[in-house]
Amino acid sequence: MNRLLKLVVHHPVLFLTAALALAGLGVHLFQGLPVDVFPDIAVPRVVLQTEATGLTAEEVEQRVTLPLEAALNGIPNVSTIRSSSSGGLSFVWVDFDWSADLARARFDVFERLQRVRESLPPEVKVEIAPTVSVTGEIMLVALTSENGGASLLELRELAEFVLRPRLLAVKGIGEVAVMGGRLPECRVSVSPRRLAAQGLSVADVVEAVRDTRTVAGGGYLADVGGDEIPLRQIARADTLETLARTPVVQGASGALRLGDVADVSLAGAPRRGSASFEGREAVVLSVQKVPGGNTPEITRQLDRALEAFGKSVREKGVAVHANAYRQADFIGTSIDGGARVVRDAVIVVVVVLVLTLFRVRTVLVVLASMALTIPVAVLLFPPLGLGVNVMTLGGFAVAAGDIVDAAIILTEAIWRRRDLTIAKAVGTVLPGVAFSTLIVSLVFIPLLMLSGLEGNFFRPLGFAYLAVFATSLVLALVVTPALSRLLGRDRGRQAGVPMTGAGEPLGVRVMKAAYRPFLGFALRFPVLVMVLVIAATVLSVVVARGFGSSFLPPFREDAFNVMLSLPPGASLDESERVAEASAAELRQIPGVLSVTRRTGRAERDQHAEPVSSSEFVVRVDLNGDVEGVRQAIRRRLGRLPGCSVLVGYPIAHRISAVLSGTEAEVAVNVYGEDQAVLRETVAQMKRVLERMSEVSDVRANREVTVRTLRIGYDVEALAEAGLTLREAGEQVSLAFNGLEVGEIRDGLRRRALVVRLADAADSPDAETVKALLLSGRGGRRVRLDEVANVVPEEASDLMLREGGRRKALVSLNPAEGVDTGALVARLQAALEPIAAASGCTVEFGGSHQARESAGRRLAVLAVVLIVVIFLILVVALREMRLAALALLNVPLGLIGGVAAVALATPVLSVSSLVGFVTVTGFVLRNGILLLQRYRDGLQDGHSVEEAIREGSQERMVPIVMTSLTTVLGLIPLMLAGDKPGGELLAPLAVVQFGGIFGAMVLNLVVLPAAARLTMKRAIG
Repeated sequence: MNRLLKLVVHHPVLFLTAALALAGLGVHLFQGLPVDVFPDIAVPRVVLQTEATGLTAEEVEQRVTLPLEAALNGIPNVSTIRSSSSGGLSFVWVDFDWSADLARARFDVFERLQRVRESLPPEVKVEIAPTVSVTGEIMLVALTSENGGASLLELRELAEFVLRPRLLAVKGIGEVAVMGGRLPECRVSVSPRRLAAQGLSVADVVEAVRDTRTVAGGGYLADVGGDEIPLRQIARADTLETLARTPVVQGASGALRLGDVADVSLAGAPRRGSASFEGREAVVLSVQKVPGGNTPEITRQLDRALEAFGKSVREKGVAVHANAYRQADFIGTSIDGGARVVRDAVIVVVVVLVLTLFRVRTVLVVLASMALTIPVAVLLFPPLGLGVNVMTLGGFAVAAGDIVDAAIILTEAIWRRRDLTIAKAVGTVLPGVAFSTLIVSLVFIPLLMLSGLEGNFFRPLGFAYLAVFATSLVLALVVTPALSRLLGRDRGRQAGVPMTGAGEPLGVRVMKAAYRPFLGFALRFPVLVMVLVIAATVLSVVVARGFGSSFLPPFREDAFNVMLSLPPGASLDESERVAEASAAELRQIPGVLSVTRRTGRAERDQHAEPVSSSEFVVRVDLNGDVEGVRQAIRRRLGRLPGCSVLVGYPIAHRISAVLSGTEAEVAVNVYGEDQAVLRETVAQMKRVLERMSEVSDVRANREVTVRTLRIGYDVEALAEAGLTLREAGEQVSLAFNGLEVGEIRDGLRRRALVVRLADAADSPDAETVKALLLSGRGGRRVRLDEVANVVPEEASDLMLREGGRRKALVSLNPAEGVDTGALVARLQAALEPIAAASGCTVEFGGSHQARESAGRRLAVLAVVLIVVIFLILVVALREMRLAALALLNVPLGLIGGVAAVALATPVLSVSSLVGFVTVTGFVLRNGILLLQRYRDGLQDGHSVEEAIREGSQERMVPIVMTSLTTVLGLIPLMLAGDKPGGELLAPLAVVQFGGIFGAMVLNLVVLPAAARLTMKRAIG
């Protein structure tokens, strides 16, 4: 190392030029890095989505979900399997360990799915949902008709077959889900009366429709004049006119055609969802990116595609609204805020350096090292898989005060030891700097070892910090000696001749004068000082045990996600009526920019909801009173009788769904085998929760029964009517569910070819169901109630399972000002007795469970870290007693950190816990600097008290300067806690600020006192 330092001093221009070139390359590379608001969260989850149209929730569970679960059990690395069965729809979520490879996981699921397909009902459609990012809904696009220029059918057709393929072609897009309008289908509406008049049955019509198409190839002619001629046959009826002319039966008087007994038309399929934008009925497209996509760049490409599409449909009276929701806007605001935090942190550090060093050349050397560090560190981002987001910018901000530490210490040594060459002066402090840098780097290792969602969030911060911090040390070893050589350095002192106080900067002289009385007190009353420190440590532990807890601090996005649930069984029309009235209320709230509504579910969407549920995306002005808007939403929608409301943020909702399967922050999972018992237990819990002031947004009403009509067939009556069970069941299904017998293609447009009974699908009441005419053999017709009992019955609308057990779910959020940890403790006391009384078990999932898991992991890692650091201290200080003395800084950091949290927000999130772990390295660094100087003083022949006094005063300056630059550089990060993107980092910054500042102050008093006691006994 000494040879390298000499080389730098002899060739300063060469090394500075190389550093500038690397910095320029880093600036260029930075512009091409992927940008997002948070680190990309790649959840190892595979989702099976099954359309089972016409089946009830119980039938879906028994015939679809359970076979799928049984087939998926035993796949390697699966952590849990969750499922949801509702009317006509099954979801199975297969969660793998966070270390699992997602591509391999999808292949394993696909392989198991092939084995079970044959055992599933033939009419169901199982597919593996596309891989999309957890925070992947990057845009909502709304299509509306201007002045009635386009019908809802035309809007949906444009969205489904024109716009959706264009958006999917954009690189980085994983899925586009379309909701609203009317999905077009080619419908054959069969009239039972016209069939009866011709002596036909519905089966005859279905068979005739199926006969309108074949995919059989025509073959080829092997040798026609030396050529091979393929036969290309068009054996499909691909127009409505052709379909209508299709013969059903050939009679003596001619062919009876399909158009004679049915109406063939292009119509809208029965709706399971609808949408609106700003009070106008609309088609809404949810655009979702793949993991790792660069959201701003993808959004720019989407905007270009939408602009071109908008121009092409403007004459058709179609308006394209690309501002229903834009994650890129929030990302831009957050990244700009993060950049300002980094800028302000740098400015604060510069001001501190100027005020404390008060020497132009020294300040220039330190600032040059600082300016080069961040762009050079960016060169490490691609190998580490890092992009630009609030966490990596947070790593820059946290490191802003630390990247100058090595430069400060080296510059101070070069200036103070002018009796030595620059290389030798640097060598006097290099071992301490190297060991302290190693220890500070080690404390970020626990961040890199976090798993799960918290690991996805905080690992990029750890990598970014380590990249910057390691780069700062390397550049300090190059830039500091080189610039010191170029700027010149006074020589003239002889070795062993102390520097006079007149040669010190004014700021240094003031700090030393203020410090001497405190140092004298510590050396005079060391026992008293230690007693006070022990008492303060115990008090800090007691205070910390009273803090609340949460997983992640609440986010502050530019849109609210509002879930409005009507009682289960509510119709789509009723849900639309209530939702539109609610949307009108929301638009009247000051600060609301737009309201987009989605009711029910969209095809191919992994976040399916029943028709009784509506979701609003409410964009707000971040410059206004955002929390006031939130309270107004709850107040206005809370007046709706029998409805439940859940208010949150879009990204936060998706993160909660990853943790617990629900959008709320807390999930109460109730397990039991009897569905009726589960429903009653959940109902009791809901009544208790609604009376608790600490709880808001209680949502449990999907676990109740809904009205159904049970059709029980009489086999004897069916036989008399010339019907079988299959024929009767298929005719009822055909009447109210329709039967898809193929599809008609026109380029990219693919329309289902569906046979339905005329006038039956829109039946308003049960009497029409009973009066449904069934066609038997020989043209005989009977009413449904003549061959079956049609009676009302209560049935479940949702069946949930997890880990092979049936469960019910209650979701809720903490009320304003209530921390999650305290709430869960209260919930356990209130709900566990209810579950026990009914023979059920209850578990509390969501963010609380994730926080507890992260806390335990961090605690174990912290213990291991302290042991490793202790061993490094033994090597660095060459004495176990001194190493143990250095660990005294750990409780000193705890005191300051707890005090800071108590004065800010007394809640410990994972961010706060990370702050306590990482602050350990910073406070230990100061102890190493002091103890090494004490040991050197003793080796020079000084007494214990002289060694401590002189060493403390000498090391006080670099300790105070490095600590001040770090803690004051954290102030912009702390102040950004209520800004978009700053929520995650502010709690960490608060702990580090308090811990480092407290350790700095206490270290300069407590460590000399402890050393006075310990080292005196050691010498004696």
